[in-house]
Amino acid sequence: MIGLVATLLLSQNSLQTDFRVTPYLLAPHNQSITITWFSHSNQPGTLTVANQKFTTRPTKTSILDYHSIEEAERSEFPDMAKGTPYKHQVIVKNLVSNSTQTYTVTQGKSTYSASFRTAPKADSSTPIRIIAIADCETDPEGRKIYREWSTGTQHPDSTGRPTDQNNYLITETQGFIENLKLIRQAKPNLIMLAGDIVQGGGYQRAWDEFFFHTAGKFDDILGSTPLIPAIGNWENFGARVGGYEPWAVKLARDKYASYFDAPANNVREYKNFYHRQDYGPVTIITLDSSNGLPDNTDNDTNKNINKSTYPGNNLTDLNPGSAQWNWCMDQLKDARSKGQIILVQFHHIPYSSGGHSLPTSLPDSSGQSGLAMRAYTPYFQKYGVSAIICGHNESFERSQLGDIQIYDVGVAGDGLGSSISDRDPRRMNPWRKWVAHFDSPELWRGPQLIDGGKHYGHLEIDVIPSPTQATITFTPVYSFPVTNDQGKVIKFERRVYNDQITVKHPRPQKPLEIKTPGT
Repeated sequence: MIGLVATLLLSQNSLQTDFRVTPYLLAPHNQSITITWFSHSNQPGTLTVANQKFTTRPTKTSILDYHSIEEAERSEFPDMAKGTPYKHQVIVKNLVSNSTQTYTVTQGKSTYSASFRTAPKADSSTPIRIIAIADCETDPEGRKIYREWSTGTQHPDSTGRPTDQNNYLITETQGFIENLKLIRQAKPNLIMLAGDIVQGGGYQRAWDEFFFHTAGKFDDILGSTPLIPAIGNWENFGARVGGYEPWAVKLARDKYASYFDAPANNVREYKNFYHRQDYGPVTIITLDSSNGLPDNTDNDTNKNINKSTYPGNNLTDLNPGSAQWNWCMDQLKDARSKGQIILVQFHHIPYSSGGHSLPTSLPDSSGQSGLAMRAYTPYFQKYGVSAIICGHNESFERSQLGDIQIYDVGVAGDGLGSSISDRDPRRMNPWRKWVAHFDSPELWRGPQLIDGGKHYGHLEIDVIPSPTQATITFTPVYSFPVTNDQGKVIKFERRVYNDQITVKHPRPQKPLEIKTPGT
């Protein structure tokens, strides 16, 4: 599989030589979209779309420079670019809703062309497909890492997992590549990415690797499918560049904010960390679950980050009374009053049975528990949220509270975590309805895997709206590595786990009058 990655690098390395990152799409709307790309030089670029032509004013983006630690290792990483990147961004307006738009970007001698579809209007009955992923955690080292793979439940007819099969069958990189192939084939309208995008937000090579997969030489799926990202704990971490040193945490958050421009919220400094996107009748509310106050309590989600030592003003608080909390309540109320189908995404999953499921104060806690996010649950219920999309435990797990589906979709392309409630009853999740590790039995025939098991994948969310209600189908999809009778991977197949569910979401025909919380 490493050979395949090398071939991709070789065959595409000569393409788009003036682009450091090829164009990618953000902030989709029925009449507008944001198109961003990065170049090696400060030469202006041009964008042509919908009979409009734009010439950019490139911005030197020094925050995306390689750290001296990375520069010292340059000889070991031939993919590293040279010089400071330049950012180009155009907010294209006056587009026709629910229409296909072809665009062309010219940067120096390189040209990039693709097409995208604008969002429908809020009263549209057009079906919408959303793909939800988390925990790609890209890193150049992923090209050679075969992740630990815990043995799952065995099918009654299985001969059992081979005793020497302790690691997954392909590398992290290949897993992400194959997952993205399936996502592209699904032709989604947009992609939600619930955090842990890179293996260290302060580590520039990890960002390079992410865009190699999504807007570069491995794939360019974000050139035609808009991304709605959330920040995860890894985007608050410097990795080999400073770890959790306060300056490294700020560096990581600043890099994230430089790549992902989002619609405005109620605080300018927090703009790119929590945001709302309306895509036709669907509202996606994205929260920043990185930090809670007081620090180092069960209200916190990361004991390694402290507001008192953070050298900046863009570290959000998640708890009641915070700016983010108040903004979220306003958005929930507004979206519900308009009959929108509400999806919420953030990284730190509040209901799960994995490694981050213990409160911060308990022994053996990871110190990065998502339980503090449970404070939002009564309000998600009050305002009719259909689903909460998270990652963090690198599991594939569905829980349910009332009418709300809660997903850990952390199987994009990194670790393959598992439920550990069987080993630690304190982690028992009474709301769990399904988890791949236990509920998709592995079927082995000697060294050959026939079916089942925990694999890289994603969640398909299909929304069929109507004036009075929407039908929402959640389909957990995985990339199955087909093996021969010697256990060697020969190809990949799209398969669906046995937990596809369909729910109905009522939509009022006139705005609802909703009382404010506590009244």
